[in-house]
Amino acid sequence: MSSRSVNRPTANRGAIPKVLLLGFAVLSLFATGCRRDMQDQPKMKPFRSSSFFRDGLSGRQPVSGTVARGYLREDTALFTGKKSGASATTATPSTTASAQNAYPDDVDTFPFAVNQDIVKRGQERYNIFCSVCHGKTGNGDGMIVRRGYRRAASFNDDRLRQAPVGHFFDAITNGWGAMPAYAPQIPVQDRWAIIAYIRALQLSQQTAAAATSSPAPSPSPTAGGHR
Repeated sequence: MSSRSVNRPTANRGAIPKVLLLGFAVLSLFATGCRRDMQDQPKMKPFRSSSFFRDGLSGRQPVSGTVARGYLREDTALFTGKKSGASATTATPSTTASAQNAYPDDVDTFPFAVNQDIVKRGQERYNIFCSVCHGKTGNGDGMIVRRGYRRAASFNDDRLRQAPVGHFFDAITNGWGAMPAYAPQIPVQDRWAIIAYIRALQLSQQTAAAATSSPAPSPSPTAGGHR
């Protein structure tokens, strides 16, 4: 066999990889030229100016009557603690009215059914947000009160035992006296859960006070007569 016939296949094998590499290089060049990442695409960014719209703003104003998700407040009692048509702002109680009528705009019933799970949730939230001032028993002697802070109201006073539940919701939402508003920290449902626990706390403390103040039963007379 001649040397010419041996060298010819070797030359062909070296040319094929070069052609393939050249083809891949050309394809990569075209692919790179057509690619555009999402972060580089032309788009409008919020609060930036734009010459596309007549008002010069990139962000569009919402349609009239648009309500942000989660901010629909159709249930007045649930979201304000007030009766329909009443003002949602904090009202000053009347000094001449009775305890039941001191807060005429506040609802006196819960806007949903209360069960044991809600009361337990309220106890948890109460211990976190309320007990530091109002105390674990609701007597207004929380830990920071014992350390010199202004004494909080006692939930076991007749005035607050007879106050409607809407008043407590108003106080938690908007603040009351030295108490700041807790609306940013406590969601609406948790506010009502706390109020449910306050009602349970009032009932338990009233029962305990009644048991303590009741006179001890007199001893039974000795059976039998003189011998």
